[in-house]
Amino acid sequence: MPLKKLIFKILPVSTFVSLRKIYRLAIKKAYRPLSEQAFISVLTGRMGIRAGSTIFIHSSVDTLNLDFSVYRLLDILLETVGPEGTLVFPAWHFTGRAEDYLNKGLVFDVKRSPSVLGLLSEIARRYPTAIRSIHPVNSIVAIGKHAQEMVGEHGNSIYPCDESSPYYKIVKYNGIIAGLGVDTHFLSFVHCPEDVLKQRFPVKTRTDQVFEAKVRKLDGSIEIVKTLAAHMQIQYRDINYFLGMYVPKSVCENFTMKGNRFFVARSKGLFDAITKLSQENKTIYTEKATVRNQE
Repeated sequence: MPLKKLIFKILPVSTFVSLRKIYRLAIKKAYRPLSEQAFISVLTGRMGIRAGSTIFIHSSVDTLNLDFSVYRLLDILLETVGPEGTLVFPAWHFTGRAEDYLNKGLVFDVKRSPSVLGLLSEIARRYPTAIRSIHPVNSIVAIGKHAQEMVGEHGNSIYPCDESSPYYKIVKYNGIIAGLGVDTHFLSFVHCPEDVLKQRFPVKTRTDQVFEAKVRKLDGSIEIVKTLAAHMQIQYRDINYFLGMYVPKSVCENFTMKGNRFFVARSKGLFDAITKLSQENKTIYTEKATVRNQE
């Protein structure tokens, strides 16, 4: 068991959080901040991002040690992919379990509900040409050439991450999934093959109940969007272990640069790998996830 996981299991949450803050401060003191050029080198050299790339970005700017503003960070990403490229960000607007949120009957406002998935995600949401999907629990923001295609059908299916979602559409462009300041523990793309396979995926990952969520669209009208929620047993997962054990680093890997955490994944290769491994009953879920799908 990784040391971080062991400490989390042994210590109270408040103590773990305090130690994590101390550790992050120590890392920032031990290394010089990444310059713009060094950060660009990570994007283009280590991640393979180019002009015209489609990138799905998970981030935690609090954990990054940079010598430039987070507002400049979005500009650098846009400049790297250029006018032919597309940036995609998760922009969920609630914390906690999706099922609990949906049971409250609240209205998701596409224009005004802020993203809770980090400052960079929120900055992207507010970008003038950003387009946000109307999905009530897995909303996605996209900027760039293929933005409308990425998010336009998200909400047409009760499965949040299936073929109508940005998660699957990025595969068409051999998109890159990038983690900035985070490792693959936060890699939400792993749920895409699950929703595409549906009952053929060995572990039950969605509720039976179909929820009817209220969404306020850009024109102010209210639309009812139907969706499933995550099954409560998805908490029994270990994404880092699964990827390290079964998926080649050429497809997905965690890495650090001067104390900064990153990950990079190739969407098509990762989708194919997870799909194939699921046929062998190898998934991100541990033995505690005992509820199975029924064909």
